[in-house]
Amino acid sequence: MSGIWWGGFEFEEGETRLWRLGPLSVWITRASAEFRIATKSEPDGDESPLLAGVACDGVVPENADLVRYGVGRQEGRLEITPAVADRPVVVKSETSYVVAPGGSVTAFVSSPVWVNIQLSDPLRPLREEPTWRPSDTWFGPSTMVGQLCYAVRTSVRYVLENVPARPYRAVSVVRIYNLADTPLPLARLRLPMPFLSLFADRNGRLWTEAVTLERRADDDLAEVKLGEAAPREAGPCALVAGPREKMERRSLLPSFTGLLGLHKDKVEYERVVE
Repeated sequence: MSGIWWGGFEFEEGETRLWRLGPLSVWITRASAEFRIATKSEPDGDESPLLAGVACDGVVPENADLVRYGVGRQEGRLEITPAVADRPVVVKSETSYVVAPGGSVTAFVSSPVWVNIQLSDPLRPLREEPTWRPSDTWFGPSTMVGQLCYAVRTSVRYVLENVPARPYRAVSVVRIYNLADTPLPLARLRLPMPFLSLFADRNGRLWTEAVTLERRADDDLAEVKLGEAAPREAGPCALVAGPREKMERRSLLPSFTGLLGLHKDKVEYERVVE
């Protein structure tokens, strides 16, 4: 079964379509000279069946977040695409994991995507919603120095087959090389999501470019590289969405707070806001 839920959609006046993407439901109605977009998030909706723009009766729950968008009478087409998170995503490991000196590891991280709704020809943004809104977290060496990120409560997997395939999440492959003479403890992974693209494999599963980190000295400096395309683990893929922001493909970061967190008592301060 295909997991593709994005693309161009034509609406007749008075028509309502429904998207159900795990925790997020989206109703879009074409009315006279306007689009009405309603969203509702249900934390326990992970196992809900995928719906991708199916026609429905137009009944929207009273507790849904409804916004009306005034458009021209000729505007009947919307472009709906997935997008990466608009902040870095921090993933905390459930168990302690240490990369030995001279060792390497490949980790697989799943993170929620955003739903981007735009008017078509030319593209003009209307609304953007996360399929699941993560908690906020502060990631940096102190309360004054660092960056606001999202905290994703999911485990880091080291075997791809252990990562559930969900059409509203993207898989990032993180390759870590510890070329230093001391062990590298991994407490948290911080993915630079705004700099990544989205690719879809033949089943509609979403992937980002691979992220490679090389630690060459016994300090916090690391070289970070972003892949040029979908990772090899994904197989044949098509580009679905580009990055939100551009960055150099290779950067030397002053500390692992740029991408990877060491144990909290060493360099990290983190606060999760529920």
